[in-house]
Amino acid sequence: MLKSIFSIAFLSCSIAVISQTKNINFEHSTFAEIKAKAKKENKLIFVDAFTTWCGPCKQMAKNVFTNDAVADFYNFSFINAKIDMEQGEGIEIAKQYEVKCYPNLLFIDGDGNLVHRIAGSMSAKEFINLGKETQYPEKCFSYYTKNFEANKTNADFLAKYIEARESTCLESQDIVKDYFVQQKEENLTSKANWDMIVYHINDMDSKVFDFVIANKQKYIDLYTEKAVNGKIDGVSESALSSIIRMKTFDAKKYNDAKTKIESFKTPNTKLIFIEADMKLAQHNGDWMDYAKLAMAHVDTYYLKDANMLNSIAWNFYEKVEDKEALQKAEGWASKACELEKNYANLDTYAAVLYKVGKRFSFANGK
Repeated sequence: MLKSIFSIAFLSCSIAVISQTKNINFEHSTFAEIKAKAKKENKLIFVDAFTTWCGPCKQMAKNVFTNDAVADFYNFSFINAKIDMEQGEGIEIAKQYEVKCYPNLLFIDGDGNLVHRIAGSMSAKEFINLGKETQYPEKCFSYYTKNFEANKTNADFLAKYIEARESTCLESQDIVKDYFVQQKEENLTSKANWDMIVYHINDMDSKVFDFVIANKQKYIDLYTEKAVNGKIDGVSESALSSIIRMKTFDAKKYNDAKTKIESFKTPNTKLIFIEADMKLAQHNGDWMDYAKLAMAHVDTYYLKDANMLNSIAWNFYEKVEDKEALQKAEGWASKACELEKNYANLDTYAAVLYKVGKRFSFANGK
């Protein structure tokens, strides 16, 4: 039944339509009523899970849901619902279907079972293709959830399931662990496994990361020094940030992590420590220490980074009272404007000037 419906819909959508005179017809009843209608008509429900503050959601609503080909296809093939995940019953729907980012595009049957999903904005053509996928069970998200237990030792299946979960902002670390259990050490340097390491290994104490460190030169020969050191640095930064965010700060654990990171011997180790120490001072509200660290290192590391100059100068404006420190912040804010004259940088510069008793003019902002 569903396949014949899709075949007719495909024919009507096979020619690209440039004009946008139509819209997806979204239901305005309760979710229970929408499910009942979907069941009666033997259709899936398409749910645009959105929030009012989501820019990509607005882009989809304006440019994709109003596309004639999209409207024809979705109005014929699905019962359509547009639900704010932060209002009314959308709050419970978000919990039920683990909506973690927006837009989340859900396909649900009349019994409320999730069939397919993906997150993020897309073109009209991609959105139609997404709808088409729902007629092929093996292409749907539910295929992986239903078959996961039976395929825990199937590395290819696990890799595809990890990709499917990541594409809708769902956590996949346990499945990543299952995946690497299936890998032999001699295969860990393969391109597929390096990609999996780059995107999914963030635990500095994991066996896989230990293998990368022990075989660092081999990875460098295969994937460049920049890429390998960049991955190692990312894991190091994540490890220190996690310790800083702990409910009770563990100084020994923090210092032990630094000692381990030093052993990785990457060029950016010193900068990683400086940034971590600044985050720690900021986290603890120790703005005197934060200011000392910034004044000691900003001129060395950040004079070409407008975002960092702006961020640090703003923190000085909000939290630091020392006149000498504020004069340094004035210089950083000015430099940020020189690099990128945008609203955020100009606003910070004006604020710092005000705090040091000077007036802002566009001549200041250059």
